[in-house]
Amino acid sequence: MSNNAVKLESFTKKYAEKIACSSIDFTAGECSVTGLLGPNGAGKSTILKAICGEIYPTTGFVSVCGFSKPEDIKKIIGYVPEIPELEENLTVKETLVLEAGLYSVKDAVDRIKEALSICQLTDVVSCKIKNLSKGYRQRVSLAKALCSDPKVLVLDEFSAGLDPVQTVQLRKNIKELSEKITVIFSTHHIEEAVSLCKDIYILKRGVIAAHGTAESIAKDNGCHNLEEAFLKVTGEGIIHE
Repeated sequence: MSNNAVKLESFTKKYAEKIACSSIDFTAGECSVTGLLGPNGAGKSTILKAICGEIYPTTGFVSVCGFSKPEDIKKIIGYVPEIPELEENLTVKETLVLEAGLYSVKDAVDRIKEALSICQLTDVVSCKIKNLSKGYRQRVSLAKALCSDPKVLVLDEFSAGLDPVQTVQLRKNIKELSEKITVIFSTHHIEEAVSLCKDIYILKRGVIAAHGTAESIAKDNGCHNLEEAFLKVTGEGIIHE
C-alpha cells in the first residue's frame, strides 16, 4: 500500500460565519490519482486551496509530503487553475523558463522540453499567450505547473476548454504522470473520475458524502454506477460530456 502524500485530518474552514468545509478526512497516496466530485459550492476548491498551502484550516490539520507550513507546501505543489493565470505578453517558452527559474529547478532545460512534449506545445513554443486559444492556454498552464518539478500536482477542472481529442490525450498524460508524482483533481465530469481514479471523494455542502472506488461507491449506495451514486448522495444534476 502506498504512503499518503497528502493528508487532511478533521479539516474545517470557516469564512466569517460560513462553513466551507467541516471535519474533512482526506488522503491521497504517493504516485496515485485522487478525484474530488461535487456540485458547485460543495467545498472542492476549499480543499484544493488547503492542499496548495493557499489557506489555513480554521481547525484540523493539513500535511503534504510531510510538510504542514504553507510556505513549505507551496514549494512542492504544481497547481493548474480552472482559468489559466498567464502573462499575456510572454511567449510559451518565456512562461516556462520563468516558472522553472522561480523554483530554481535543476536541469531546467530538460524539464521544459519534457513539459512541452507532454502538453503537446512544441508547435506554439514561440507564440505569445495572448494569441493562443483557450485549449492551448490550459495546456500551457499545465506545462507551467510541471516546470516547477512538483511532488504533488493539483488540477482544478483540468479539462475545461479542451476539445475531446485533447481531453483524451491529457487523461493519458495524467496517468503517466501519476507513475512519478501524486495527482489530485476536481471535476464535474463523472467519466474523468471513473477513467483516472482509484480513489474518489464526493462532497456535498462541505462534507464528504461518499468515498472509495467508483465500484465501491456505487455498491454502497445500491446503484449501478458512479453517476447514479453521485445523484443519490448529492441530489444534484451532472454535467455530461
